[in-house]
Amino acid sequence: MKIGVSSLKTGFSDELEFDFQEKWSYLGTASAKLPVVAPVRVQGKVTNTGKSMLVEGKVVTALQLTCDRCLAAYKFPLKVYLQEEYVVNSDPAQAGSRDELEAENLRLYKGEIIDLQPAVEEALTIALPMKSLCHEDCRGLCPRCGQNFNEAQCQCETETVDPRLAVLGKLLSPKEGES
Repeated sequence: MKIGVSSLKTGFSDELEFDFQEKWSYLGTASAKLPVVAPVRVQGKVTNTGKSMLVEGKVVTALQLTCDRCLAAYKFPLKVYLQEEYVVNSDPAQAGSRDELEAENLRLYKGEIIDLQPAVEEALTIALPMKSLCHEDCRGLCPRCGQNFNEAQCQCETETVDPRLAVLGKLLSPKEGES
């Protein structure tokens, strides 16, 4: 996912449109490698602002996630908007510290090519849900037998007693030998 920007360096406020797609096998996050089940398509434009290159666009793909309630695999479509500002890294001494660049939301690029892959990976990772559900009203699994409640109901007894009131239940139940 690299964009050549040599034509943009000649003038001020020039734009370059791009549209490309790549097949990824997985998206690596801090906790897991998630399978990518559709090509990653990136569309947008690069604008020379004079001091930097502004990349704006959208990323569309689909991942295979696992539901946190029923453990079923499902396809999760993603559409993410991307806006990143890149500055040239010609002299590392003048480029400033990494903390300064992060505070200003700037990324570095070398030469005539901007590599979008790290920004795209970051945008997709941020767009992932905190709790992965196959659908909003997923009913989960039976805690005793493991039956998926979305597919069928099991035959397990489901006596739900509030644990705070369990002691009262013991007091009210008949003791052995009494009737």
